[in-house]
Amino acid sequence: MFCIHFSNRTEAILFYNAIVSEQKLWIFKEHKDGFDVKLMNASLSGAAYVEAIRAFLQVIRKRKMLGWMEGVLKHRYYYEDAQEVQRMLEIGQDFEDKPPAGLQLPPIYHYLRAFIQDYLIARSYVEFDELSAACLQSVHESLIEYTGKIIDEYKQEESYQLLVDSWRHRVHHKDTGVQLLHLLDDGRLTYYHDEGNPISESETRLYMKQYPDDCIAHLPIEWPVTPALAHAPDELIIYSDETDHSNLELLMNIFEEKASWRPKSQFPFKMG
Repeated sequence: MFCIHFSNRTEAILFYNAIVSEQKLWIFKEHKDGFDVKLMNASLSGAAYVEAIRAFLQVIRKRKMLGWMEGVLKHRYYYEDAQEVQRMLEIGQDFEDKPPAGLQLPPIYHYLRAFIQDYLIARSYVEFDELSAACLQSVHESLIEYTGKIIDEYKQEESYQLLVDSWRHRVHHKDTGVQLLHLLDDGRLTYYHDEGNPISESETRLYMKQYPDDCIAHLPIEWPVTPALAHAPDELIIYSDETDHSNLELLMNIFEEKASWRPKSQFPFKMG
C-alpha cells in the first residue's frame, strides 16, 4: 500500500482527480487530522508511479508555484506593493502558458519532476506538506532566477506604459495646429489631411523637427503610429474593418476621446 497525507482538502482532491487511468486502484479518505489518498493492494510502480508524479506536479503547479514566487518577490527582491506583486504573478502565469520568444527560462518543472521521481522511490508514505517544502528547497535557486526574469518583463512593461503615457500627454497637450487627420486601414495604414491628400514622410519629419519631443525623437518614420504622434491632431478618425489591429488599438489608447473608429465604407475620400 502507498499513502499520501494532505492537510488541505482542496489539494487532496486535486491530486485524486489528477489520477486518470489508475484511479480505480486509489481511494480518498477524510480524517479528523487531514485527508489521505491511498493506493490499495499495490506498490507505487509502473503506471501508478508515473501518474502519481504527474499528479504531484499538477498540484504544485496549481497550488504552490504562485505562493513560492510571491515569497521570492517579497523576501528576496523586497517588493512590498501588492499591485506590483499581483501583476508580476500574472506575468508568471503568462510565462507558463506562453513564454516570450527568445527568453531562456530555467526548466523548473523538469527539475521538480526529477526531484519527485527520486523522492518517491522506496516510500510507502508521503506527507504532502513535507514533499512540497522539499520541492521548494530543491528548485529554490532556479525559482529565484525564474522570478528575476518575470521582474525584467515587468520592468519592460512598466517602461512601455510610461512611454505610452508620454505619447498620450503629447497628443493631448501639444498644439501643432492640426485639427483633423483621417487614417485608412487598406492593407496598410495611410494618413490623410482633412482636404483628402495623403500625408508624406517628409511632412511627418518636418513636424517632428518643428514640434520636438524626446518621446518621439527616435521613433522610426515608417512605424504606422509615428505620423499620428508627430502631427498630434485634435481629432483622429480611423477607418478600418479590423477589430484586433494592434497599432490601431494603441492609437485608440493614446488618443482616447480624440479618436473615433468607423467602418472603411465611411472613408470620405477616393482611394488610390
